Amino acid sequence: MTETTAARGRVVLPAQPRLEDIERFIETTVRDAGIATDRTGDFDRELLDTAVRRFGLARMFFDDDLALDLTAMPLAHEITERLAAVCTPLAMEVGVLRLVAYLLARFAPASVRDRWLAATLTGDAFGSFALTEPDAGTDLRAMTTVAQRDGDTYVLTGEKCWVGFAPVASYAIVLCKNGSTDRDAPTLALVVDMDSDGASSAWSPGMSGFRGLANGTLTFRDVAVPAASALKVEGFAGMMEGLNLARIDAAGYACGLLRGALEVSVPRAATRRAFGRRIGDLPSIQIKLARMRAAYAAARELTLRAAESYMATPGGDQDLISIAKMTASDAARYHTDQAMQIFGAAGTVLHEPVERLHRDAKATQIFDGTSEIHETMVGRRMIAAYAENPNRPVLA
Repeated sequence: MTETTAARGRVVLPAQPRLEDIERFIETTVRDAGIATDRTGDFDRELLDTAVRRFGLARMFFDDDLALDLTAMPLAHEITERLAAVCTPLAMEVGVLRLVAYLLARFAPASVRDRWLAATLTGDAFGSFALTEPDAGTDLRAMTTVAQRDGDTYVLTGEKCWVGFAPVASYAIVLCKNGSTDRDAPTLALVVDMDSDGASSAWSPGMSGFRGLANGTLTFRDVAVPAASALKVEGFAGMMEGLNLARIDAAGYACGLLRGALEVSVPRAATRRAFGRRIGDLPSIQIKLARMRAAYAAARELTLRAAESYMATPGGDQDLISIAKMTASDAARYHTDQAMQIFGAAGTVLHEPVERLHRDAKATQIFDGTSEIHETMVGRRMIAAYAENPNRPVLA
């Protein structure tokens, strides 16, 4: 792999990744690492460093001058899918790095961007995207993390949970309320140096899926944050733009799990014998495989269309992104279950590939907005649009 030098500050970035190089990386390194991390639940820092520093997976949305360039989103989805088929924590860690880098480039003041952006793209700093709280998950308006203005600083107090990179983060982009914990209080997003006095982190309990993911809690106790570290956008709006990017990635993880289910199910059906013939000759198994293949194709197409909408307009098409995320994640959960049926008792063996796929698929229905909230948002917007203009075509 070659390196390129960014003109701004002479930052050396790895070259943009090529799919053929990533395919070799997966077969020589990632597949076995995914098996190991699923067994141990340990964060594989070396694997992530290789993905970011050698293969450039964090810098895919940036040109050599550190300017945003989303033309690589389709390739990023392809790579995300292939990583997730064998190692979901790595796929998600790369996605989080791209997400925080995107938010820095879009909304951070120059001083904050200069401090953290290049370091994120080169793997020298990990950033967290902190939304969820112990009592505020899908209902983000219920959050109680609050920043009180005090001269040229904000004093930040609160706790965030289920935060990617939390235990190892150099900085965190934190959604909080501004001046009040009232439900409808204005919000802002602060870029917080995790070495600040009063800022701390801890690992989350071990999860059943995405094992090995660096995930945890962030606690802020009267942390002084420079006012100049606030993103230059209303907090909720800016973080929702970022969240939509995360939702496209989540759909990509689900596509990867569908891909993985096919990759293990077809060989099993073609080689396992029962009743004197291959189980793949049984119509019931053929139907499972055909439906799995169709679901993969549909989820993949929806996810690519969602990515294209994001490339065209900041934040993308909200309905299309929600549809892609809920369709892909629900399909992944259902069809990894069908893959376990194809394997029979062997499919229930802990840490076997098909069993891991099944556990990982459940997580995709929960994070970045549950399937239920995406269903609700899409349905609510359809009703509101019709009520506003009954003469407008429902599917305009």
